[in-house]
This record gives sequence, C-alpha cells and structure tokens, in this order.
Amino acid sequence: MAKPPPAPPRDTPAAPPRARTSPPVLAHQADALTDVVTSEDGLRVAPISGKGAGKGRGVFATRPFARGDLVEAVPVLLLRPDEQDRLDGTVLDSYVFAWRDTVAIALGFGSIYNHSWDPNLEYQKRFDEGVIEFVAIRDIAPGDELTTNYTASRPDRPDLWVDLA
Repeated sequence: MAKPPPAPPRDTPAAPPRARTSPPVLAHQADALTDVVTSEDGLRVAPISGKGAGKGRGVFATRPFARGDLVEAVPVLLLRPDEQDRLDGTVLDSYVFAWRDTVAIALGFGSIYNHSWDPNLEYQKRFDEGVIEFVAIRDIAPGDELTTNYTASRPDRPDLWVDLA
C-alpha cells in the first residue's frame, strides 16, 4: 500500500481547497431523496418546485459559486464494454456518461444534475484520473438549481428528463 505524502511544514501555506468528492447516492435510495441530502460543499438535493415542478428532484446550490469554480469532482465507476447492454431498460441507462469505449456511472451528485439547454455547469471528463469535474460556467447564487447540458444536439428539442414516478 502506498504511503500518503508527508504533511507540509506548518509555515508552508497549504494549497487552496478543492471541492471534495460527495458520497455516492445509491440507485435504490433515489426515490427517498428529498431535502435530506446536503453536502458540506454547498450542494443540496431537493424536489423541484415552481417552474419545472413535477420533474422530480434537482441539485441546488447552498452557497455562491463564481464562474470557473469547481463545483464538484466525482469519481466514476467504469463498466466493461460487454456490460453496457445489461443497462438497456434499467434506470441506470439514463444516468451514464460515454467514456472512451465504454460508459461510466458518476458518483456523488454527478449523475443527478438535471439537463438544461441553458446550463450553469459544464462537465469535463478526466479520463486518466477516472473523474468528472463539474465547473460553473456563470455565477451561481444560493438556491439556484445546478444544471448541465448532457447532449450536443439542438436546443429546439424538448428538455430531457426521466420520470421517477
């Protein structure tokens, strides 16, 4: 087992903090998530209300994020190419990311950010690290839903969502 690097001496400034990886959200618990999942990193899962009510849940900011801030870095679980077909018709099929020659399941809140044609996050795949980073592409206020664009297709198509009911 590799040893962790030694801690810096006390008089050496520490590197600026980066967003911690959120704990995984288990698929069988997804329907029970309402306003009970809050991270220390400024993220909260809650039911969508107002415009868009009835779309299920979303991830909301509990603190401000500036354009360019790393909102969340999430590890991924890679499926072997021969396992991809097993996802067809399952709830997980709508939550995976293309990943080179296979697909990946993003942990943390990574697979539950809702899609938007006018997103406030973009995601960047870090293939060698097995991580997806979600970065603010504009300033985000507390209470704003965090969204990303999961498709490169035209915005004149209807929003994408999965009916969880």
